Amino acid sequence: MARLSLLSAILLHLVVVSMQQGDDEALEIRQRFNSTSVSMINDQIQREFNAMYLYETMASYFGRPSVGLPGFKKFFKKAADEEREHAHKLIDYLNMRGGHVRLKPITPPSKFEWFSALDAAETALGAEKNITLELYRLRDRADMESDPHLVDFIESEFLTEQVTGIRDLRELIARLNKAGSGLGELILDKELN
Repeated sequence: MARLSLLSAILLHLVVVSMQQGDDEALEIRQRFNSTSVSMINDQIQREFNAMYLYETMASYFGRPSVGLPGFKKFFKKAADEEREHAHKLIDYLNMRGGHVRLKPITPPSKFEWFSALDAAETALGAEKNITLELYRLRDRADMESDPHLVDFIESEFLTEQVTGIRDLRELIARLNKAGSGLGELILDKELN
């Protein structure tokens, strides 16, 4: 019995030392990359996956035979793919810098049907504005922490695309407002397809 306890204690010690070495390895490459930035990036990964779910839901909705707007389906499917790509860029970045990825639950969208393409585009615009705001907060935090690498990563990989995406959604909303529902929506759908 005493041998088993001694063996258990030795194994437990080896596991703890091994875990500490893993953390030490992460700290060796984690220069100017603090735990707050790591946490904020993990939160951003969740936001990107949540947006992906939202856009997948929109694509599914517009792809229904009863809705019949394949151009909007394609538009939102592309948006979902971009959000998934953003999440994976952030995951790869965390791994490169020695951070630990902590995936969080994906929150389903609050709705699964839209009154119109305009309603969906306005919902998407709100989501993109929120994501952009959080990216600015992450960028500002990295600047405050004197982490120029993270600042450059956020600016070069995300912010320009976010600003362009918001502009494109605003233009789409303006066009949908001018075109109106019904035939106008169908004409815009053809243009997106």
